[in-house]
Amino acid sequence: MMYGNRFLTSLLLVVLLAACAPIRPDATTPAAGTVPPAATVVPPETASANQYADEYIEPQGLFSAPIPTGWTAEQQEGYVIFASPDAGIQLYVLATQAASAEDAIATAWQQIDPAFDEPVDETLTPPAQGGIEAITVVNYEFDEANERIYQAVAQRYDGTYYLILVAGDLTAIQQRQAQLTIISTGFTITALEQTALTDVEPLAASTVISELATFVQEGLTQFGIPGAAVAVVQNGEIVYSNGFGVTEQGGDTPITPQTQMMIGSTGKSLTTMLMATLVDEGIITWDTPVIDVLPEFAVADPELTQSITLRNLVCACTGVPRRDLELFFNANQLSAEEVIRSLASFEFFTDFGEAFQYSNQLVATAGYAAAAAAGGEYGQLFEDYATLLQERVLGPIGMAHTTLSFDQVREQDNYALPHSLNLGGTYDPLPLETEEILIPVAPAGAHWSTLEDMTQYLLTELNRGVAPNGTQVVSAENLAETWKPQVPVSADTDYGLGWLVSDYKGLLLIDHGGNTLGFTSSFGFLPDSGLGIIVLTNGQGTNYFNDSVMARLLELVFAQTPEAATLMQFAYEQLQEQVKRPAELRDAVDPAAVEAYIGTYRNPALGDLTLILDEETLLVDVGEFALPLLPLAKEDNPDELAGYMAMEPPLLRLVFELAENDAGEPTVAFGQGATAYTFERVE
Repeated sequence: MMYGNRFLTSLLLVVLLAACAPIRPDATTPAAGTVPPAATVVPPETASANQYADEYIEPQGLFSAPIPTGWTAEQQEGYVIFASPDAGIQLYVLATQAASAEDAIATAWQQIDPAFDEPVDETLTPPAQGGIEAITVVNYEFDEANERIYQAVAQRYDGTYYLILVAGDLTAIQQRQAQLTIISTGFTITALEQTALTDVEPLAASTVISELATFVQEGLTQFGIPGAAVAVVQNGEIVYSNGFGVTEQGGDTPITPQTQMMIGSTGKSLTTMLMATLVDEGIITWDTPVIDVLPEFAVADPELTQSITLRNLVCACTGVPRRDLELFFNANQLSAEEVIRSLASFEFFTDFGEAFQYSNQLVATAGYAAAAAAGGEYGQLFEDYATLLQERVLGPIGMAHTTLSFDQVREQDNYALPHSLNLGGTYDPLPLETEEILIPVAPAGAHWSTLEDMTQYLLTELNRGVAPNGTQVVSAENLAETWKPQVPVSADTDYGLGWLVSDYKGLLLIDHGGNTLGFTSSFGFLPDSGLGIIVLTNGQGTNYFNDSVMARLLELVFAQTPEAATLMQFAYEQLQEQVKRPAELRDAVDPAAVEAYIGTYRNPALGDLTLILDEETLLVDVGEFALPLLPLAKEDNPDELAGYMAMEPPLLRLVFELAENDAGEPTVAFGQGATAYTFERVE
């Protein structure tokens, strides 16, 4: 369910995917000690939702970068400071010459702040691409006392290091990470030439399928992913459709195009297509206020409650923070109506359209509001949404095995099991019912489907709303509305209405990924080239694989320099670092150390949790499930605990901190910054 595309393990690693600008032969490198002339700030040449208020151009024309809405770019001697509206984030950009990337970064920090002495946590060397000779990323240890994050990225080209340094408050970065991404992906080294495919005719996909299939099989084997299903369409024809691997790790049942798997947030576009059919018939408009069709709807701000529209619920542009943990805690008490009621506590980080923020609860509410608009009843909105989706989208397209019903999946008995990553970095099967946690937000991504069905859906999208069987499911006009940019995600990617809208080397790319607790999907197409691909896996967080398969197809059909494999390998290695068993994790709980904390606690947003001590096993019970916890020592002080880590899905690796409040009463807490939750003891 998480927004899975464009996986990036470090805040500014998005520079790996940045497009390069056309060559400007007059660019020169400043001599050491020179003072550059005044910088230039110009409005962008084109206007779209993905544009920004201004663009900064370095005084000597060495580089440029977008200035997000509300941000400032202030020229200093030798560098420029980008600052967020609340001054919680400073991003420093400059070009310099040095003996090494590390020297360039160290010298730059001293130039900016002579007192800077943050300890380095790790230094990464991602694979370079797009003409860049080398990339170095330095992540610094998190400043817990001040909740500050520091990072440096150095790109080397033609003897010059181009640096992006970031210093920011954790909460500010959480609130405005998309705007940071806009700067880092829009950062353009002037002397680099951008590849444009606008006049390039793609090869017939059938001529590269063998090479793509080899790429898929090698990736599955290398990374231990249980199974996958891949389809490619071109010019209205299914060029390829095949399954790889098995439905359960260690089993022998093969995945086929008919195997049911969950598609996660890729299903959001099914919901927006459903909404588009209602717009076609005049039942709603995209800008109908939500309360007009769902009077029970409310957010924390009464004025916004009155003005939020159906479009706002699915555009990821309202500034509502992501609050997925609320779906897991006491999930057995959630329903469609409870999800809607939970919005009454939602506040907004930014103004509408200012920054990308992803909310599964808002999209789910959009689906339920659509059902209500079509005559559904409050109290059975889940059932009414499922029925409406079947009548207006799934049935007309011919998606016979796409459903929200787990009972139906079990009855048909042709499904893959979900698999989660364990602390060893390998995949373990999960019980099917684990995924039922997602049912309350079904319109946002609890759909089951098959490769065969998703191929029919892809053909319908590419054919502007006409299904392969000839049925006009939705008008081309309102389908196109779902593809329109609404808010920038990066310098070359917007969020539309349930879709990501990107520029792939001058070509329009529409796509979306999806994650559940044990499945991953990607779904993308080039509307103007008639080309699309679907990749489904029964593994948690395999975005590095799914997205790389899509990237590899595009490389092959447009005869581009191969880069997908090396980027996939690097991303996989970083993922393994994140999920491996921490050296500081201990094997047993000291009962005496936790005895005072045993009891029930409550958080206004997440509800109740109970700590239970069963002999020497510490459990956290959150209503739907109880998970074992093990003590985790601090990295810099092994004699002191950082907290207790959950050892099983769906909260695997979540660290619970046992502490006391100002009154000396026990508390349980986890998360940091804008995503921090504290539970107070109730019994």
